[in-house]
Amino acid sequence: MLGFLKNKKMLLMGLVGVLVLAVAGAGAAWFFYVKPAKEAEAAEMEPPPLHKEPFQALWPLTDVEVPLSGRMGERTLKLGFSFDLDSEVLMDEMALRREEIIEALGLALAGRSVEEMERSGSKVRLKYETLRLVNGLLEGGHVNGVYITEFLML
Repeated sequence: MLGFLKNKKMLLMGLVGVLVLAVAGAGAAWFFYVKPAKEAEAAEMEPPPLHKEPFQALWPLTDVEVPLSGRMGERTLKLGFSFDLDSEVLMDEMALRREEIIEALGLALAGRSVEEMERSGSKVRLKYETLRLVNGLLEGGHVNGVYITEFLML
């Protein structure tokens, strides 16, 4: 009977030894293979920016024609603008409202005379009136600035 107990102890010690080796092997595999892979993956991920970069885009609006009256008869004012937008969503809204913006500009400038448009400061006034008018039409953001790219009296 003593021999049987000795064999049981040896068998039990052998099983415990194999279990300890298996746990040690799994721990070593995790430490040498899994952990470095996770660290490399984390290093590849770009850290989030500390601040959001401001969006800046110019949206063009060209070939706006407005009739003018004056002493020299009927003339046409041909305008071109670039709008400084504050968001990417606003680009889509501006494209959708293009005709509405052109019509609003035409109504705002209707009845102006050639002499009035030739006066000093008329372009600056036109710039700020256009900015106010367009921002009044928009819902998804606002225009930061207006640049007059074309100003021709035909």
